[in-house]
Amino acid sequence: MSIDEADDYVGWLDGLWQERLATTRNHEPELSIGILLWPGFPLMSLTGIVESLRHAADFGDHSRPLYCRWSVMGSDASASCGLLVRADAPYTNPNDFDYIAVIGGLLPQLKTAPARHRDYLRVAAAAGVPIIGACTGVFVLAEEGLLVGHKASIHPYHALDFRTAFPRIAMSTRHDFIDGKTRITVPGGVSILALMTELVRRHSGDDRAAKVVHQLSLTDRKGPSAFDRERASEVPKVADPRIQRAVVLIESRKGTGVDSERAAQAAGISGRQFSRLFRESMGVTPTRYILLTRLRYARFLVQHSSMGMTAIAFETGFADCAHFSTAFRTCYGVTPSSLRTEKVKAAA
Repeated sequence: MSIDEADDYVGWLDGLWQERLATTRNHEPELSIGILLWPGFPLMSLTGIVESLRHAADFGDHSRPLYCRWSVMGSDASASCGLLVRADAPYTNPNDFDYIAVIGGLLPQLKTAPARHRDYLRVAAAAGVPIIGACTGVFVLAEEGLLVGHKASIHPYHALDFRTAFPRIAMSTRHDFIDGKTRITVPGGVSILALMTELVRRHSGDDRAAKVVHQLSLTDRKGPSAFDRERASEVPKVADPRIQRAVVLIESRKGTGVDSERAAQAAGISGRQFSRLFRESMGVTPTRYILLTRLRYARFLVQHSSMGMTAIAFETGFADCAHFSTAFRTCYGVTPSSLRTEKVKAAA
């Protein structure tokens, strides 16, 4: 998409929105979020909320909070990177917001937040206002007893801490967010954008959600970005450091452009010794592991990208779509096309 085409696209989306607004009498904000920041909070979670609302709230690239509103309430807080963010509003009646977002900070600092933050949170919960727990904000909600009967979306980095602290609360590390209606949990990072896109769609319409996605992503990219590729990695821990080096190499290349010989060189041992040690550590041969890595990456692209099956086949090192589909079905028991269809139906 060229620069001119991008401008036309945003203008077209804004035009759809303007037509809809012309038939709407109520021009109050369609989506408003009150934000509570804990000391040491991740800046990305805050910017993910604010930037999504900013693009949905106004026409073009203006930043007026016309149809979406956000406020950082209560007290100033320093982000984990050291930047100070100042509150722009006192503790406001929670019923003035569609959601209250709790952005937690570094785990050792969770107890250092102002006591009034937790008091306000209890009032908001009692008022029935939906509460979002972002990053370790999920821990705050759990500490306040606000996740009883809810399943929490937790970042893998914090999974052991959460399971240890709250063994009775169901959790998952495989969701961008979990929407329990009155409680929404999101592990932070780029997952906050997935959540915000859904909230914007829910309250402001598909055109506003499309604009958020367009403005916060590189839509003219033909294939997966380097970041997308790394999201598909699942590097297991291996006791033998030599085999660990080989596994990291294979995973970093998603199994493409690497073979058993190249992996053995990374391990610094002979091919024969490498094959034996690799199988002892991983339970499969190097060749089999490389194939499984390619197929795992392919499955990620099938489920999380709009790439066609032929493009995915080439991206993951298969000679053609037929070989790719056969290997995929043998591994997962379903063709890649069928898996994508199931994904689309589940999201509908």
